[in-house]
Amino acid sequence: MRSSSVAASGAILYGASQINPYYSNLAAIGLTHDPAGYGTVQRWMQWYINHLNWPDKWGLYGTTYDYDYNNGVETSRVYADSTDSYAATFLTLAWTFYQTGDAAAQNYVKSIASQLDSIGGVLIQTQQNDGLTWAKPDYQIKYLMDNCEAYRGLRDLAAIFQNALGDANKATYYNAAADHMLQGIESLWSNGAWAMYKDNAGNLVAPNMGKWYPDATSQLFPVLEGVIAAADSRSQQAYTSVNNAWPGWPSLSYNAQDPFPWILVGDAAIIMGDTTRVATYIQSIETKYVKNGFPWTWYSAEAGWFMRLNAYALGARPL
Repeated sequence: MRSSSVAASGAILYGASQINPYYSNLAAIGLTHDPAGYGTVQRWMQWYINHLNWPDKWGLYGTTYDYDYNNGVETSRVYADSTDSYAATFLTLAWTFYQTGDAAAQNYVKSIASQLDSIGGVLIQTQQNDGLTWAKPDYQIKYLMDNCEAYRGLRDLAAIFQNALGDANKATYYNAAADHMLQGIESLWSNGAWAMYKDNAGNLVAPNMGKWYPDATSQLFPVLEGVIAAADSRSQQAYTSVNNAWPGWPSLSYNAQDPFPWILVGDAAIIMGDTTRVATYIQSIETKYVKNGFPWTWYSAEAGWFMRLNAYALGARPL
């Protein structure tokens, strides 16, 4: 990741003029695979902690907003695209950082235990009776993608409390919330596909597989986030559906609809054991991005997913 992508404050930038904590979390997760990036990871995590809302405009404690960035000045937009995914990916980052085994990283994660508990509370506060979480309090849609990330975040927070902090009660609490969310996610499987979301009236909205994002890409999130195993028939069916609808994705055929690299699709493919398509895909990414100095539409989150893809290909587990 370029040094120009990181502000003096520790913020990992989205482009040159924005801070999107969700994208920054994804970038930092990738950096945990490179010991040279540990300092950047910790500085980003501290930025996130320093910018928690107590409370936010929705009355939630432990959320973060997006920020504008201009010549070193950071200005809150008093807005977040979601509350669930921002919180969830930070929790996953914390556990991933702890799992590096680096003593300084582990000590840092343990030092922010109370804040991690508050961030976990963001997910609990928007989790509904069906186990699923709203995207945010004023956008009461239960997205498959968000809930897969939230499930992963809850499991990872439980792992932190169990393994890093020795707090079995908290671990049980967050695992129970994850169990409930898993039930909700599994209820989204309908007619051979994952519903893209459940609306506020309880209706399941099926994906249009001819639409790349968010429809087709959503089908990969249960396996990508470790909600459903790759060997599960639902994962196999969902992955086959993506390949049938988008046979040219390893050659970036989806760029006809969406200009971004979508590295996470390669990550999902390698979890599915599809080394042939992944090899073609990596060649496509190298041709379009790597050999050209990573031009836009490459950005921080894509870099994070790419680092994870490369680490996984070299034997790192989990993704």
